[in-house]
Amino acid sequence: MTESEVPETGPDVEPDTTVDNRGRGCASGIARVQRALEDLEDGAILRIQSTDKRAKQEYPQLAAQTGHELLGIETNRSGLLRKEYTTYLEIHHE
Repeated sequence: MTESEVPETGPDVEPDTTVDNRGRGCASGIARVQRALEDLEDGAILRIQSTDKRAKQEYPQLAAQTGHELLGIETNRSGLLRKEYTTYLEIHHE
C-alpha cells in the first residue's frame, strides 16, 4: 500500500487500546506497538498516536509485514508547527 492509498480518516469505532508514541521516533515506538499487538485479540482496534512524520511510511509497512489491517492514518496540527498522526490497525493473528 502506497502512502497515497492509505485512508486519511480513522474508523468510526472506539479503539480497544491506544499506544501514545508522541515525542518518540517511529523506530523506538515500534517496540511499544509490537508489545501492544501481542496482547490484543483478533478483530481488536489499535490506535497509535505519533508526532514522527515517518508514521505515514512506517506503520503501513508494519501492517504489511505483520498481516494486520491498516484502517487509516489521520493527520492533525497540534500547535503552530507540529503535526500529529493517528494510525488505526485492526488486529489479525495468523
